[in-house]
Amino acid sequence: MPAKVVYGKKKTATRAETSFTKFISPEKDGITAKKEDAGRHGGMKEGDWRAQLEIAATGGGEVGAMEALEMGLEGMRLEEVKNAKKARAWKVLAGQGTFEKKENEDPGEGVLKSREEEARKKTAVRTPKGERRGRVEQDAQPTVDAVVNVLEPRSTREKGRKPMGDSHSSPTKVRQPTSRSRPKHRRPPSHPSLPTPESTPQPDDVYSAYASPLLSMSDTKMIQPFDEWSTELESHFSITKIAEASFSEVYRLSTLNASGTSAQESVLKLIALKTPPNVPLPCQSTTRTIRDRKTQLTKERAERSEKEQWKSEVPDVLSEVNLLQNLNHIPGFTDFRDLTILSGRPTPFFATAWKSWNKSRARGKKSEFPDPSKKSSYEDTQLWAVIEMQDAGTDVEKLMEAGVLSTIWEVWDVFWGTCLSVAKAEETCRFEHRDLHLGNICVRSVGDVRSLSVVDDVAHRKLRFTGLETTVIDYTLSRADILDSSALSRRTSSSTLTASSSSSDIDPTPNTAFFDLDKDPAVFEGDAREEYQYEIYRYMRNIVLYNNPLQSTPTHLPPLRTSPRKNTHIRFNSQSSSTHNPWRTFHPKTNLIWAHYLLHKLLLHLKSCGGDEKLCKKAGKLLRVLERVRELLCPVVLGREGGLGGVRDLVVGAVGKGWLGVGDVSG
Repeated sequence: MPAKVVYGKKKTATRAETSFTKFISPEKDGITAKKEDAGRHGGMKEGDWRAQLEIAATGGGEVGAMEALEMGLEGMRLEEVKNAKKARAWKVLAGQGTFEKKENEDPGEGVLKSREEEARKKTAVRTPKGERRGRVEQDAQPTVDAVVNVLEPRSTREKGRKPMGDSHSSPTKVRQPTSRSRPKHRRPPSHPSLPTPESTPQPDDVYSAYASPLLSMSDTKMIQPFDEWSTELESHFSITKIAEASFSEVYRLSTLNASGTSAQESVLKLIALKTPPNVPLPCQSTTRTIRDRKTQLTKERAERSEKEQWKSEVPDVLSEVNLLQNLNHIPGFTDFRDLTILSGRPTPFFATAWKSWNKSRARGKKSEFPDPSKKSSYEDTQLWAVIEMQDAGTDVEKLMEAGVLSTIWEVWDVFWGTCLSVAKAEETCRFEHRDLHLGNICVRSVGDVRSLSVVDDVAHRKLRFTGLETTVIDYTLSRADILDSSALSRRTSSSTLTASSSSSDIDPTPNTAFFDLDKDPAVFEGDAREEYQYEIYRYMRNIVLYNNPLQSTPTHLPPLRTSPRKNTHIRFNSQSSSTHNPWRTFHPKTNLIWAHYLLHKLLLHLKSCGGDEKLCKKAGKLLRVLERVRELLCPVVLGREGGLGGVRDLVVGAVGKGWLGVGDVSG
């Protein structure tokens, strides 16, 4: 197996958190006042004011003596005020008295007064609304910072500015004592300093919490901006959209090799995630008055649900990723490489690829996903899960549209190659694909394509006539037991497939990943007159409920499920009541009904053999075998007692009848 290659990786720097230091720093006001004073006096130094003072004393100059003295003291006041406040605060803590703070007091005047005089004066401080007023008592033991906040000069504050942390409180005012009345002293509040605001949560915290199960499986462990991730890809790759699934879009990355030709490198499956449930609706985040809020909420919830009906939930993607990892070592399944979680709108790099693909589609087969170039298609906060896989080639549907896969050799290799992969997955982890249509089977050439006209041992060959390799992809609706690494290695190391009866009655293990198809009943309502595939979904549901593809109602037992349950979802690593969900149980006949569909489509596309008589004789023999297999896979036969139980039974029977060789199965 080739080494894992990860594309589009980029070291992401840690996002800087919002800092509130500039709002609550006690030095902010002092710095502001200092800048204002410096601007007002032109940054006068100590020697300048002394010169101005001497000139003023002789009666000359434009500046008076008092004004020159004030300008000289200006540069020393701030530091002295700060030191004085701390000294006075310590004095209060030591029980040596309280201090006066006048409302219009200049910050420099308090420094020039003696500390003994200040200690004899007492004041009452008016606190913000809702708090108790009073003096600082010794038994209260206030902190130094608390006393400094009380002594903060008003002149250094912006006039009318409200304290941080309480948007309804008014600026602190000082009540002046008068000769007629003595100020009333009361016990100070238990928290005299203004409350420090809590850090505002990062806006993507709710999204990170929502996507945390997927982030734990990603190499980066964090959500990356879509534009940054895309920019990293653009410098190394070209991109082409190649397919669409029920809930995802598939893009192929290509790079130029040394010869200058395009080489296919990797496949990206883009899955849009639903909005986290705790993200508020527009009417919940607006401040305007809404007349009928309940009706508006109902309307907006319905709009969001309709817009996101094609998006996936985190447990759905988590189940698929677990399945990818579990099936990674089984031949014929896609090679999983990495999972990346993105946020934002798709870039022009992807939008251009989307438009090119959509333009090439015939009418009636246009994209079902919104145009990523339109701003209304996605929000700025849209989350994406990007699954990176090895390029498995081109899907069967597209090849048949191009006229390929029309010979018996190609049909034989594609059909049995797919059956071998599914049979080994059944044996390893009780796997059901449950959506194995032509678009979920990819084909690519491995090595040189054989020239059948010169194959000498064509009469003895039983498989691999064309050099085509098949890969089963897209496990969105699949079911499998999730095994630990030791159990998985033990099962995958054994290449022997043993015949067994129907195993649908095996008790499911608690460690299971599956998709509850009853949560999306529309999948069973398609018109089979337009496409036979829609009938296969109904056959599959009948197998799950009644073990018979043609039985749609019970004969003697009540139906297991009369209606879709509410709050149903993928159950993974759970022993809850979901054990009784029939979609959780292993029903390998569903793989047989999809094998029936695949063979039906391939034989319809088959052309008659021409050319060498020896080749035509071999081709006729292979065709008769496939017609016999078609009879075994007929829905009527599958509903009878004693029919095939799973694809592994089909493969084991093919080896027993000589249709396939033992080396073909173990290889």
